[in-house]
Amino acid sequence: MDPLTEVTISLPTRRATQRFGATLAACLTAGDLVVLEGDLGAGKTFLVRSVARGLGVPAETAITSPTFTLVNEYVAALPLLHSDLYRLGGAGELVELGLTDRIGRDAVTLVEWGDRFSAALGDEGLWLWLAYAEPGRTLRMEARGARGRALLERVAEKLELGSGSDDDVDDDVNDDGPF
Repeated sequence: MDPLTEVTISLPTRRATQRFGATLAACLTAGDLVVLEGDLGAGKTFLVRSVARGLGVPAETAITSPTFTLVNEYVAALPLLHSDLYRLGGAGELVELGLTDRIGRDAVTLVEWGDRFSAALGDEGLWLWLAYAEPGRTLRMEARGARGRALLERVAEKLELGSGSDDDVDDDVNDDGPF
């Protein structure tokens, strides 16, 4: 059997995105890299917030895009780094941010706009591609390397076993409407 390398799912509502974020959070281990790509407003930071809540970052802690700070670190069940590389000029700047020192080690690293730096990031993890769709969004998950394949396998297994209930979602957005 070929290893699972790509899965596409529908995220028709904000609630579905929160559920997926909680599912992904439950599958993450220290050292995992998740790269989020998509147009402006596609929901990258919203998904990061959902993962952060799933990892235990309290609702009173604001999860915003680190567009200007470049990296935010949160105390969670696993150390959580959230980075936005949109404004980064080159791969050499990743060293200054300390991201490359943490990937594959002690923290979960979620990177927005990281695909153009995939080689510098180690090209080993789960790439998430968010796209507008009616209703909501589609999410294409692409596994890269052994670590990415293992994470995608865990996520796919959880998605198939999930009850679909909202009970596991401790969210700070209480609507089930479209984005």
